[in-house]
Amino acid sequence: MFFILSKLFWAVARPLNFLFLLALASGLLGKLGFRRLARTGFVLSAILFAAIGFTQLPDLLMNQLETIVPETELPAEPAGIIVLGGGIGTQSASGGVGYHLGEAADRLVKGLELRRRYPNARFIYSGGSGALLTDELAEAFGAQAAVQALYGDGRGMELESQSRTTWENAERVAEMIGQQSSGQWILVTSAFHMSRAIGCFRTVGIDVVPAPTDFRAEALQFPWLMDESPIQFLKASLLVKEWIGLFAYYATGRTGALLPR
Repeated sequence: MFFILSKLFWAVARPLNFLFLLALASGLLGKLGFRRLARTGFVLSAILFAAIGFTQLPDLLMNQLETIVPETELPAEPAGIIVLGGGIGTQSASGGVGYHLGEAADRLVKGLELRRRYPNARFIYSGGSGALLTDELAEAFGAQAAVQALYGDGRGMELESQSRTTWENAERVAEMIGQQSSGQWILVTSAFHMSRAIGCFRTVGIDVVPAPTDFRAEALQFPWLMDESPIQFLKASLLVKEWIGLFAYYATGRTGALLPR
């Protein structure tokens, strides 16, 4: 139920969708005679659209989110490496090869880098299907296909393919490792997502050390303007989604702090 509610809420809360709905509501208010409210809504939607799409405001806010959890020294002999899914697709309109790399594929690359550094550690990739209305192959299988295409084998990767949310990532991985959860585990995910992720894994009793990757914020440069509005709106979407997730997870006891560090 939590997964379904989050998907439905996000359909409205996504910044570009929200601005469209705000402009639409403003138009309806104007038709109904509430002209002052209509003008306010149109002006607000225009200002927000310009601030998000054409300035570095998303980069400023993204940098703050990405630095909540600082990079720390990794253990000499970790019990294992846990890579959270989020950057690999398994289906396309034309079929294809069973995987395609997306924005967050840095997670898998970082995981493979750590796998080479710690060959004796367990290597777990956790990622199911995030689709609500379609039946898609779990992302873990896409990751496996990508690794096999690169190396000819799976590099000893263990797959967790049922999770759909960060909390389910933590629950399912905890079930996989069982009594072997002692020791430190390296957790790999996007930097903007790391705070919520470590909070969930610590709640289920796994001692994780963060290895953030997939940094999105660009360096701030005067006059702080951008000409790639789709990318800026993508950053804004990630920001809004992550902050909503942080509040929701803390409120429901999935993390022990609003901003786990």
